[in-house]
Amino acid sequence: MPCAATLRKSGGSIILSIPKSIAQTLSVQAGSVVELTVEGRTLSVTPVRRSLADRLAMSPGSPAAWHRDESLEDQPVGRELL
Repeated sequence: MPCAATLRKSGGSIILSIPKSIAQTLSVQAGSVVELTVEGRTLSVTPVRRSLADRLAMSPGSPAAWHRDESLEDQPVGRELL
């Protein structure tokens, strides 16, 4: 699915925006890690798949560091306290 994109400058970097349809096809989103490969004049972008150990190392170590949705109820809502 070829498409054209315009490069833009931000600071000292040149930014390539990936169209939403291609990002969905690659299963990437903002913050995803990708590998860039250059062969001749061809640039390839490949999503990096992290191992479970890598993902666990990046996760918060204690429940106090977890970002919880404060709108969730922690109180019993039914007959839990029989």
